[in-house]
Amino acid sequence: MTKQYNWRNRMSIFRRIIIVFLGTFLYLSFPTRAEAILHIVSSFPQDASIASLVGGKYVTATSLSKAINDPHAVQPKPNMAVALNKADLLITNGQDMDLAWLPIAVANARNSKILEGTEGYFDPSAGVSLIPYNSEELKDTPFYSLNLISGPDHSGGKNSTKRGNHHYWLDPANGIIVAHNIANKLSELDPVHKAQFNNNANKFEKTLKAKMKIWDAEMLPYRGTPVVSYHRDWIYLIQRHGLNLIGYVEPRETIPPSAGEVVNLILRMRKAKVKVIMTSPWQNQRIPHEIAQKTGAIHLSLPSSVGSDVGAKDYIDMFDVIYGKLITALKQAK
Repeated sequence: MTKQYNWRNRMSIFRRIIIVFLGTFLYLSFPTRAEAILHIVSSFPQDASIASLVGGKYVTATSLSKAINDPHAVQPKPNMAVALNKADLLITNGQDMDLAWLPIAVANARNSKILEGTEGYFDPSAGVSLIPYNSEELKDTPFYSLNLISGPDHSGGKNSTKRGNHHYWLDPANGIIVAHNIANKLSELDPVHKAQFNNNANKFEKTLKAKMKIWDAEMLPYRGTPVVSYHRDWIYLIQRHGLNLIGYVEPRETIPPSAGEVVNLILRMRKAKVKVIMTSPWQNQRIPHEIAQKTGAIHLSLPSSVGSDVGAKDYIDMFDVIYGKLITALKQAK
């Protein structure tokens, strides 16, 4: 009788241990609402990088495109729908940069949480310093046609006559604003971790400002140096450091230059003694390479976004790479 009682007692204890073990396992395996991870999808890698730095362990952040892709003309693919269907938050670039392809990708996904105008659709460009386009830069371009279709300003669902150059993240000062905008948005979606998001954004700002102080000092000797940019992406950095923009390889946004326009640019470069042509990896490198050969300028390809395909680990590292290459080229050009 005693043996039977002891056996039953042991089995009861064993069952309790199993129940406690399973309960603990299930609790750890399935996070509570407060601990739930926010799944973020962005149009471009630089926003995914900033969102990851701000969100920390409370988010996952992936980009629909790569740094090597032309950001104006990304091809919607089936795997985009998979990522978008899991998204709690979609971060668009704003300023119509992804207007040609993002609405198609979102429509294919059928995730009502991230449709434009909903809580899960977010434009982080509010408050950034924008360089305006002029009508000549957009004339006869697909970008101009999209703007006409979409109205005065399609970005973020807001009606405004103000539209700026959509490569705004290439001024690091704008990256700080984007980080705080993302922190505020994440705090709306996950108020439990608001303090962590704001703290991460503040750390990001502190680190980036310390870097900016160094970069600005290193660029100071090159104020007034004549340069050429392939596209209008590098105008933010050019204006930030007072470089002298002589012209663009692309005279109008996204439109390749004619033979006559290339000849005209070469003549202006020779007259101004331009020694640096700034390009991005996604652009046609053949034309600036030929111009560089004919003018003696340095053809410089700089990462304009984040990714292993362009050798930039994150948003801040992207600028480390940019300034490292640019300053080396400017020294050689002196």
